[in-house]
Amino acid sequence: MKLDHLAIIMDGNRRWARANNLPSYEGHRKGANNLWDIINSVQKLKLKFLTVFVFSTENWKRSSSEISFLMKLLNQFLDETISKIDKNSFKIRFIGDFLPFEKQVKEKINIITKTSSNNKGVVITLALNYGGRLDIISAINKILINGKKTNLINEIEFKKYTLNKDIPDPDLLIRTGGEMRLSNFLLWDLAYTELMFVREMWPDFNKSILENCMVEYAKRNRKYGGDN
Repeated sequence: MKLDHLAIIMDGNRRWARANNLPSYEGHRKGANNLWDIINSVQKLKLKFLTVFVFSTENWKRSSSEISFLMKLLNQFLDETISKIDKNSFKIRFIGDFLPFEKQVKEKINIITKTSSNNKGVVITLALNYGGRLDIISAINKILINGKKTNLINEIEFKKYTLNKDIPDPDLLIRTGGEMRLSNFLLWDLAYTELMFVREMWPDFNKSILENCMVEYAKRNRKYGGDN
């Protein structure tokens, strides 16, 4: 069974840090570094799309000190991304509500988006201050603001108003860390996505585990509500 679009909920950074007797921020740092390893693995495995949950609309509920570190880490990650664009063929896009971010973060997001827009490699989508419900509500508001004349709208039309309107729905979602929930991620997009929940914390997730997930995925039969 073909796998083109992989989505990942990168969970378990803080628990990984506690298990290794480290402060929580070291788990986030290790997790950010691991994302680059997985991006490289995805390129080698010739997947076409990778979508990762970087920061949710609910993550603002964390302590001010943790938020401050996460924003610092985000800035560093964006700097690394800018430096890597010329050496790689991947196209990077961002989804979410960027209004709460400082000007520097917004500028870097724009630079990365524009600089990589014509690249033909794997399409990497980074969900920042993203929520699935926010995405759906935003789509509805766009429809209302546009004053759509018809009272009816189908799924194909609705998708055109979502943040992932330009890419196909994920084939496979992997959540690390052992938790078995979607946590408000890609609620519209995941309707018929195959789901896998692995025990390994995100900093320990690697190419070997990814390949095992892909083997498991290949064994499944996606019926889309049919009988086959």
